[in-house]
Amino acid sequence: MILMRNPKPCLVAAALMAFAITATGVARAETTKNVRFALQWGLAWMPYVVMKREKIIERRAKEAGLGDVTAEYREFAGGNIMNDALLAGQIEFATTGITNFLVLWDKARKVLPVKAASGFATIPYALVTRNPNLKTMADISAKDRIALPAVKISAQAVLLQMIATKMYGKENYTKFDDLTISRSMPDGMAAMLSGSEINSHFSSPPYLQAELRDPNVRTVIKTSDIIDVPISNGLLYTTEKFHNENPKLYNVVLDSLQEAIDIINKDKLQASKDYLDLTKEKATPEELVAILSEAGSEFTMTPSAIYVFAEFMHKVGTIKELPLSWKDFFFPEIHNRPGK
Repeated sequence: MILMRNPKPCLVAAALMAFAITATGVARAETTKNVRFALQWGLAWMPYVVMKREKIIERRAKEAGLGDVTAEYREFAGGNIMNDALLAGQIEFATTGITNFLVLWDKARKVLPVKAASGFATIPYALVTRNPNLKTMADISAKDRIALPAVKISAQAVLLQMIATKMYGKENYTKFDDLTISRSMPDGMAAMLSGSEINSHFSSPPYLQAELRDPNVRTVIKTSDIIDVPISNGLLYTTEKFHNENPKLYNVVLDSLQEAIDIINKDKLQASKDYLDLTKEKATPEELVAILSEAGSEFTMTPSAIYVFAEFMHKVGTIKELPLSWKDFFFPEIHNRPGK
């Protein structure tokens, strides 16, 4: 897998304009031979490692009568870059945080509508620091710098906005924004531990646990301290165009994701070995099993905390539209799940 880094800021608006121009031409042919996924770093993405290693999509596509279908898994540093790639037709599915999806859903709904297919994991994450004076969010100062996947719109960034709103009022919800810096998970960990200007990291497993092994690093706040329900680490989403034109392949993807999740839940140790063999991350299989056994950690397609984020982002104006239910963000194939 190749990590796609972002040399320049990518704007959803630019991608939407490009689509609007090309939309007047010949429509793209139905995708039946290639399905491309955008992935991020982190333990929550283990189902896609299993899907790739076991070639689940390829097997299920043949069983569905689609012939030889190739699944590609491309790694991106952040969800904003994934969104641009999805709109540009460079991938069929993005897999990033709730908030990045909501921003795209809101901006693209009149040009190239996008909806989510499912969740895939709820694994708690946390803000950690090596600043000895930063013990609670009340201690944060202008000198602190926090690495997270994408400033302003990543789930971590919005969680900081929720904290700021609670502490200082809605009018100050961006109070911590200027302290944040966009970094991929491994780069954020490396920067914090190296002693650079980045002294804090809103981190997720397994990087979170690796950081906490350093005696100078401590937890400032956990996701469970901010939202009282499990948070989907990411959503699997695609365009309505792909969903409507490729019903068989779309269902192959959903069935493959569920199979991968079942494999993990049946044997977490073997799945952890496979994950480490492919990602080369510095951890032991036993350490990953311990993480996956912690309270709140679960691989599941049922989405969680979608509407909590949507309500807040609508309240502060990050998204303009707020539907009546979490189901309005999702394709109907997942509506029978007890999402929230």
